Order: sequence, then C-alpha cells, then structure tokens
Amino acid sequence: MNGKKRIDLVTGATTGLGKLLIKRLIDKGDEVRVILQTHPSVSSEWKTLPPKVEIYVVDLTLINEADQQNLERACSGVDNIFHIAGAVYNYRYTSEQLLNVNAFGTENLLNACTNANKKSAQKVHVIFASSSSVYGYRRPNEVLTEESQLKPGSPYSESKVIAEQILQSFSEANSNMDYTILRLSTFYGEDYKSSFNKVFKLIESGKAMYVGDGKNHISLIHESEAADAMILAYESKQSLNKVYNICDGIPYTVKELFTTVAKSLGVSPPSRGIPSALARITRRIIDINYDEYEFVASDRTISIEKAKKELGFNPKTSIYKEGIQLLEEYKRSRQ
Repeated sequence: MNGKKRIDLVTGATTGLGKLLIKRLIDKGDEVRVILQTHPSVSSEWKTLPPKVEIYVVDLTLINEADQQNLERACSGVDNIFHIAGAVYNYRYTSEQLLNVNAFGTENLLNACTNANKKSAQKVHVIFASSSSVYGYRRPNEVLTEESQLKPGSPYSESKVIAEQILQSFSEANSNMDYTILRLSTFYGEDYKSSFNKVFKLIESGKAMYVGDGKNHISLIHESEAADAMILAYESKQSLNKVYNICDGIPYTVKELFTTVAKSLGVSPPSRGIPSALARITRRIIDINYDEYEFVASDRTISIEKAKKELGFNPKTSIYKEGIQLLEEYKRSRQ
C-alpha cells in the first residue's frame, strides 16, 4: 500500500459481526467508514460504534433522495468494502423485500462504487457476507464444497444467490473490482442468542422434539471467527475472486446438541421425534418461526478445507465451548 492508510467501508455495521469486524480494522490502523440505514437523530444504533468511524446515512435500496449521492461519497477512494448488510429473515420479510434489499441493494452498492471511482481507477476489493443456505436446507449424505450445486430453498437464500451472481458479474466487467464471497453458516455468540434461548426454554420445559430422528447435521460459526474470516480474506491476495465456506468445521447433530443442553440444564433430553411435514404445521404452537424451524430441521455438512488451505482459516472454538456462556446467561436471565 506504499504507506497509504487503507480505507474500508462496512455495511451492516451495527450487527454483531459488523461491530467485531470494525474493531479489528481500526486496530490495524485503517480508516473505517460505515453505512447506517437510519439517521443518528432517529436511532441510537450509532452509539454502539467506535468514535473513530465515519458515518454515512444510506438506504441501499435508494428510497431517499440523498441516498445515491451519499453512497457514492461513502465509496469514493475505498480500498475494501465489507458488505454485511441485508434482510435476513424469511418470516419477517416478503420475497420482494428480500430481493430488493439483498440483490438490488448489492447492485446499487456496486454501481455507486463504480461511479465514484471510475476517474481514479481505484482498485476495490468487495468482501461479501453470503450464506450457506444457498446450498439448500436439506442435503443429507453430502459434504458440501464451494463447487457443490446451489439449491436455494427459500426467498432469503434465493436472494443471496442472485447477490453473488451480481457481484461476480460486476467483477468480470470491471478490472478494478475484485471480490471474495464468504458463505457463512448460522451465527452464535453474544449478539445472536435470542433463538438459542428459545430452544433452551423448549428443552428445559420438556416441549422440544427432534424433526425426524435428530441425526440431521447443522453447521455453526461463532461471530468472532466469522469476523476473523473476513479479515483473512481482506489480507490474502489468494482470496481474490474466490468463494469460501465458513463454519467451525464440526458436523453437529441436533440430537447431540440438545442432549448437551439438557445435561447442563439438569433435565432429560428430548426423546420424541416428529415428521418434518407435521413439524412445519405445528411450529407456531411453540412459537418457532420459519427460520428457526429451518435451522433445526436442516441437514448440511459443510467443508471448510478450501478456506483452511488458502486463507489459513483455523477455527479454534465450538458451540460446546462458547455455548456454555450462552447457557449460563440463559440461566441467570430466569432467576
């Protein structure tokens, strides 16, 4: 970089992943810009950010008159864009909203970056937070690599596939734009605990059941190690124009996890299974939303060998270690 301070732009800055990533970038001495959807005068979310960041107020769907101009200003001269922002939940958003935010919002960001830097020929590296859900929810008896067929099974995962394609197309058409796509598994950690607390409560009350026999595999990633993966991608030239699976590499089964939780809570583990079709119908009775159902019913084994080899990604924690903290916080919350 010839002594030049790197300039980074982070979308989704107030998410758990965003905040952890920003801290790492500031510690490296980078200049960090962030995009907030809501003006600081309306929302206090900005207070969770370090004082050194430069804030730009932009809705990536460009619904406000100033959004386009502010977005181009935010992108001007940047070296790296960490695109984390998105609409995540199928139960909360319509298909149109998910597409508009995740796919068209990504397109708007890349257009703004291209327009803002076309005179200077600035090289930009876009690190995109995609999702392992692009492979579909149920892929039993497979080990999914980055070359596995994509089978999105929900409006959310479909919007992520389209966003990936948009990013790849922009990079192919623009020699000054590189990308790294990280297909992140389900997060756990301090900022991603509400759904886990719901499962803890169901297990403790004896209402939890397996979807099927409970031997289905799920993949997880701690929020801090997801941030580590983004930093590794940003530091590695080998990551340019590549796709990587990111999880902790452990093929958990739901039965194993539920049994571990039950033991910690001092209750008997679930002993009953329920057919998938019936579970989908009855999930609302126990206050399980669509996305939580798909998580406990999913069956995916994800390979991270490519990320290990090319990025040096080496996850050191697991839900068995960090989950203890989540469980202890849950126990304290009900005392």
